[in-house]
Amino acid sequence: MTSMLGLAALGSENVFGAVSPSSFKLGVITDEADSNLAHVLSDFVPKYHLRWVEVRDVRSNGRNVYLSTQGTDAEVRQVKEQLEHANVRLSVLDTGIYKVPLPGTQPLHVSEADLNKVEARYHDQLDQIKHAAHVAHMLGTRKVRIFAFLRVAQPETIFNRIVDELHKALEIAHQEDIDLVVENEFSTNIATGDETAQLFKTIPDRHLWHNWDPGNDFAIGESRPFPDTWNKLDHSRIHHIHLKDAIWLPGHKLKWMPVGAGKIDFVGQFKALKEMNYQGTMSLETHYRNAAHDSWTSTVESMDGIMKVLREA
Repeated sequence: MTSMLGLAALGSENVFGAVSPSSFKLGVITDEADSNLAHVLSDFVPKYHLRWVEVRDVRSNGRNVYLSTQGTDAEVRQVKEQLEHANVRLSVLDTGIYKVPLPGTQPLHVSEADLNKVEARYHDQLDQIKHAAHVAHMLGTRKVRIFAFLRVAQPETIFNRIVDELHKALEIAHQEDIDLVVENEFSTNIATGDETAQLFKTIPDRHLWHNWDPGNDFAIGESRPFPDTWNKLDHSRIHHIHLKDAIWLPGHKLKWMPVGAGKIDFVGQFKALKEMNYQGTMSLETHYRNAAHDSWTSTVESMDGIMKVLREA
């Protein structure tokens, strides 16, 4: 008979089927805590026994560098060496690809005066995908996060154009041997459950995946990302997940919260992920700021919230 000590050694996940941090490939978006990557890798990562990170901005040579577009090969190699030294892997390469206006459209939150300037960025997006593929391979991932163009008043009117653009991107993804991971982002045209479901139904190509973000879904106005929006999604296409929570304040003002302190049912969400044996990655995307407006302690509070939710799940 197995002793009680032996049962404890096996861990609650194995004995009781409970959700635990080790159930998932859990990580953090590093610059949400500190743009000093070394600090995050030496302090935050071991504190929570993380084996995955998501890297956007890094502090290099006295400046903040958005790694996927501004990082030199030398800087990318340095990041790779830091990750290897910390025994962590990059979950997905973050880019801002297609977080630009689709030409001929008027995004909701771009003034007409600024439209020409930001619209011009459209013309280098395919080259950015090729460059992102190069950086992703250097960092040991094939996942490249993209978007679906800045949101217009009626996204359904340009849906077919978005699909055409993504097909162009997918041609490059096939050539470069990468996967494109579309985030449902409230400032873009693929944000709601219906929009996301339609996109993946229309494009069955398995080089196109979903970065599911229940916080963004809540921000676009869907009150129950789990289970209502979740039940609309093709779960087999989810490759990565962002974790953040929120509430709505009077005056329709969104306030980000630590996971578990907002209105999103993360206990139910984690249970569902465990039941489906989710094998993709996920990252804490803090967004929340505490009363001190300190990014590090806010990120600690948020990861503590995830751990509490996992225990409850």
